[in-house]
Amino acid sequence: MLLGLTGGYCAGKNAAAALLEERGWTCIDVDGLGHEAIDRAAEAIVARFGAAVIGPEGRVDRRALAAIVFSDRKALADQEAIVHPIAIELLDERIARAGAAAASEGREALLCVNAALLYIAPQAARCDAILELHAPLLARLRRARARDGASALAALRRIVRQRRLWRRRASVGRPVVRVYNGGDRAALENALERALKKLKEVAGEANAALIGQF
Repeated sequence: MLLGLTGGYCAGKNAAAALLEERGWTCIDVDGLGHEAIDRAAEAIVARFGAAVIGPEGRVDRRALAAIVFSDRKALADQEAIVHPIAIELLDERIARAGAAAASEGREALLCVNAALLYIAPQAARCDAILELHAPLLARLRRARARDGASALAALRRIVRQRRLWRRRASVGRPVVRVYNGGDRAALENALERALKKLKEVAGEANAALIGQF
């Protein structure tokens, strides 16, 4: 089974991915692949955004780059055009590798693609089903401050920029289950268990609808 996992900034998809891994899923962190893709595309990034995005260690400073692209729609589009093709290629490699490993061990492949930008990735249409993480705005702002040191304004800008992604959901044509992550870990775990049960019932259906909320 290939499961898509997505959610907006600080909605909790990484917490959900950790819970999935405890249940035997292999989760592929596309944000992590994006970091690798940024390293591979460093020359093109510097050519577009200037030497100011290079950190003291000589690599692209992702926070400096994020400060530019999340305040400028054109800059964000340019950054995505440079990085996404490399990240997509890396993702295909990881999916194939994980599937081959499961087959060699004679077990079912339970693969999860964990990606904030899932709906613009071609792999989304290959997912058997998609799990969306949502959370209250105030909770997301608190997490952004604690995790990234982001101001409320910076976090809000990033959240607003991501809204365009959800308009692509219907075009992917996969069943979606939504999980609300507004409580503690135990609440998320309980909601995830119910979501997984629902997902297994509808996996593979040609259904672009929201078929469950937990």
